[in-house]
Amino acid sequence: MTGRDRTAVSVSFLAFGVTVGGLIPRVPALKDQLHLTDGQVGLALLGLSLGGVTGALASRLVIHRGARLFIRAGTIGLCIAIVGPALAANLIELMASLFLIGFLWGFIDVLENALGAQLERSAGKPLINGFHGFWSLGAFVGSLVAGGAAYSGIAPLAQFIGTGLVVAVGSAWFLRRLPDLAAIEAMPGAAPGRLVLTAAVLGLVAMGFAAVIAEGGTSDWSALYLREISHASPGVAAAGFSGFSIAAMLVRFRADLVTARLGQAAVARVGAVIAVAGLAVAIAFPWLPVAVAGFTIVGMGTAVVVPLVFAAGANLGRTGTSLALVMAATYCGTIAGPPLIGTAADHVGLRFAMAIPLAGAVAVVLLAGNAAIRPAATGLRPVRR
Repeated sequence: MTGRDRTAVSVSFLAFGVTVGGLIPRVPALKDQLHLTDGQVGLALLGLSLGGVTGALASRLVIHRGARLFIRAGTIGLCIAIVGPALAANLIELMASLFLIGFLWGFIDVLENALGAQLERSAGKPLINGFHGFWSLGAFVGSLVAGGAAYSGIAPLAQFIGTGLVVAVGSAWFLRRLPDLAAIEAMPGAAPGRLVLTAAVLGLVAMGFAAVIAEGGTSDWSALYLREISHASPGVAAAGFSGFSIAAMLVRFRADLVTARLGQAAVARVGAVIAVAGLAVAIAFPWLPVAVAGFTIVGMGTAVVVPLVFAAGANLGRTGTSLALVMAATYCGTIAGPPLIGTAADHVGLRFAMAIPLAGAVAVVLLAGNAAIRPAATGLRPVRR
């Protein structure tokens, strides 16, 4: 592995994150533009998750052919597709455009994580959380751009065109230097085309699903929780998500050093325990400063889990099938989480509904052993205890 390889992969994660961060904050503007109800917005956003599942599963059809060309093409396609929601004339067109974006997200996500895991094997040390740190940085930058555009009265179409052009042009030179996935063929595993559901794969699928319930449930509902339960103003309520996001980004940039010392399973378990503690604090003590601190702690804990799950999935076989299944399960978590929490909130209140992401974090604690990567199979150096 060269520094150029690592930089190119980091930029690919960064570019991906910018598109995510730039889209989600403009959903209210898209809602107003099409005069949609809250229920219709939820239905439209379902297209993102369904597209993510489909794209993640579709990636296994091309992953054994490499990644460089498909990541480059997918990134350019995403920069074009991101304009679609702003051009939608009705709910059906919006849902279709979001499905396409979700498909490209899931497709690129698998390939980039497979590439990141390969660089880990080549370097003989953990790198995956750092790559996800660049994704978080991109999402944060994208959200700042989206917030600035919304504040300035800039229409989503103009923002999406501008963002797409900047991402496509700014990342092009770096993405040309991406390494490829040739080494994936040398890994032990099932023959290409075979789908093998081993206990290890199923363990990671369950862990990824639970992790996204914990992470997504907290990030998606934190602002509403602070507004309704902690009685914060809308602006202050956003601090819950901001604290969550910034904490996750900072932790990811340092987590690889800790993982090199403690090992993947131990770091995943510690992260999940921290998330359990943060959620417990926010639920038990909804006073605004304490709740914001609790959600920030959750961001610190969950930040390390999903990248480690993806890296473990990438190292289970040479075909990419294991990684695609694990990542599809995480996108399924984004489908299941919102209606589960929302339905529970309607019946028992949002405060007690947050027990659902808490249960997801507890499940990750119990399943954390699945994140362990065997050095003999991956090239990673053994953990010294």
